[in-house]
Amino acid sequence: MGWLFGNKSLADLSVLRTDIHSHLIPGIDDGAGNMEESVSLIRQMYELGYRKLIITPHVRAGSFENDTSTFDSRLEEVQEVLSDLNIPIKLEVGAEQTMDEDFMYHFHNGELKDFGRNKYVLIEFPFTNMPLNLKDTIFELQSAGYSLILAHPERYIYMKEEPEMIKYLHDSGILLQINIVSLIGFYGKLPQQFAKWLIKKDYVDLVGSDLHHQRHIDAIKKALSNKDFVSLVESGRLMNSMF
Repeated sequence: MGWLFGNKSLADLSVLRTDIHSHLIPGIDDGAGNMEESVSLIRQMYELGYRKLIITPHVRAGSFENDTSTFDSRLEEVQEVLSDLNIPIKLEVGAEQTMDEDFMYHFHNGELKDFGRNKYVLIEFPFTNMPLNLKDTIFELQSAGYSLILAHPERYIYMKEEPEMIKYLHDSGILLQINIVSLIGFYGKLPQQFAKWLIKKDYVDLVGSDLHHQRHIDAIKKALSNKDFVSLVESGRLMNSMF
C-alpha cells in the first residue's frame, strides 16, 4: 500500500525500485548542466525511494548528435562522485533515441545504446508526426534482437487519433512508458488525459521520471498523491523493478 500522509495515500516509489528514463549526465543534453546539479537530482531520487537509475541522454538529429560510445565513460564520472559522497544508488546508461532521419543510420552502424539483459532500447517518436515506415523499422529492430520501450506515448497527441497503432505497438511487445508528471498536467491537459486513457486500457508497462531539472523533482513529489498514479503503482502491473 502507499504511504499515508494525513488522509492521503502516497505512491511508494521504492516499489518501482528503478527509474528507466532520465537526463542526468552533466552537460550532454538538455538535462543536468553540471555535476553539482546531477548529484543533487540523483540524491533526491534516492531519497524518494529509487535504488537504480537508467540514464538516457538524447540522441536526436540536429540538436543532440551525441556519440553513444562516450556514454559509459561519462557515466563512470558520475558514479565515482556518488561513491565518494556515499550515495548508494546504482546507475546504468542507455539513450533516448529519436526515430528521425538519422535513426536507421545509427542502427545499421551499431550505434544504438541499449541497456539491460534483453538489449532494451528507449525510442522516442517525433512530436509532430508518426515516424515513416514504422512497422518495417520495428520488425528490423526486433529481428536484430532489440527489445523496444516507447518513451512517453502520451505526449504524441496525434497518436490519440490512432488507437489501432497503439494497440499494434503494445501487441508487438513494445513496452509503453508514461512520464509520472504527465498525470498532474505538467505537459498540459491533453497529455494528462491521454496518459489516463492509456492506463485505463492497460497499455502502460512502465513509468519514468524523464528527469531533467529540479522542476521535475518538485512535480514528481506532487504526483505522489495523485490517485491515478497511486493506483497504478499499487496495481502491480508496472515492470520497473525488473530492470
